[in-house]
Amino acid sequence: MVPFELITVPADDLRILGTEIFTALGAPRRRAEFVADTLVEASLTGHDSHGVSYFVLYSDRIRKGHIDVKAEPVTVKESASSALIDGRWGFGQVTAMRAMELAAEKAKKHMVSAVGACHCNHIGRVGYYTAWSARRGLVGMMFVNVGHPSVSVYGGLGRVFGTNPFSASLPTGGKDPFLLDYATSVVAEGKVTVARTKHEKIPRHWIRDKNGMPTDDPNDMPDGGWLLPFGEHKGYCLQLLMELMGGIMTGSRSGTDTETKPPSPNGVLAIALNPEGFVGLESFDERTDALFQRVKDTPAERGSRVLIPGEPEWESKEHREKDGIPIPEETWNEMAKLAGELGIDAK
Repeated sequence: MVPFELITVPADDLRILGTEIFTALGAPRRRAEFVADTLVEASLTGHDSHGVSYFVLYSDRIRKGHIDVKAEPVTVKESASSALIDGRWGFGQVTAMRAMELAAEKAKKHMVSAVGACHCNHIGRVGYYTAWSARRGLVGMMFVNVGHPSVSVYGGLGRVFGTNPFSASLPTGGKDPFLLDYATSVVAEGKVTVARTKHEKIPRHWIRDKNGMPTDDPNDMPDGGWLLPFGEHKGYCLQLLMELMGGIMTGSRSGTDTETKPPSPNGVLAIALNPEGFVGLESFDERTDALFQRVKDTPAERGSRVLIPGEPEWESKEHREKDGIPIPEETWNEMAKLAGELGIDAK
């Protein structure tokens, strides 16, 4: 493989760069700031597959008319504890945040709520929204289907569904919430893209090539290859659950539909639970922290650490906020080229 270089850039500089890029492409400034922040946050937490490289990809989709930077999500159906939002093909982050905010608002009043969203572009890192809810004393869950097929079904060949992620985040007595956030494929498709950008090989259990054979070459993915569900039949079952809850329940495009535009639509179902409707937030926090401490007290295998879901993200964020975000030189060059085309000085 060809060697690659990493460019380390401060998070604040990347927030400014992303904001300037999206503003130059017509987005209202506050919206541009928000979308840029979600992408920088993904990189900060170690999820480079959903991070600042999307400055370039989203810009391409904006220019092609797939993302309407000025579209405002609208609520098309609503009850006291539920709603359906039409994202109108604006930024996926804006629609997903609106869904989680509305779910939280309803859960504050009615203890349990669910809000769906359709006509939604790629929403980025799903844990951004559920962790936001948890930091406000609520349990946040998000079921997401990806209408761009890239993953096979268990025992099958070819692309059928998207990576279909799920996330759940719960409040704790500490400063950071419990956070579960992952694709129902072995890895997110973006991780294969990152490996390709870094000119690295990948584990042979991630993807199959166009002939259905195991491969360690990430270049086989765009050449007709596909990802596998994680955990064999167990991941496949969750993959289908995301398709049903995030896609079918909300009226969003399924991975099995023949329509091809926009290129990466997401269906979203956000659920919020208020602990005050059950044991109460204070008791929930106390017992959660006690449970986590007992788990952390478990003797670790040699060379391992016992971690609580979310800890790797919060540790990565602390490190990268201090030392900067590493970006493959190839990716940085693409971002700098885009900035130059828009008359922006990329630091």
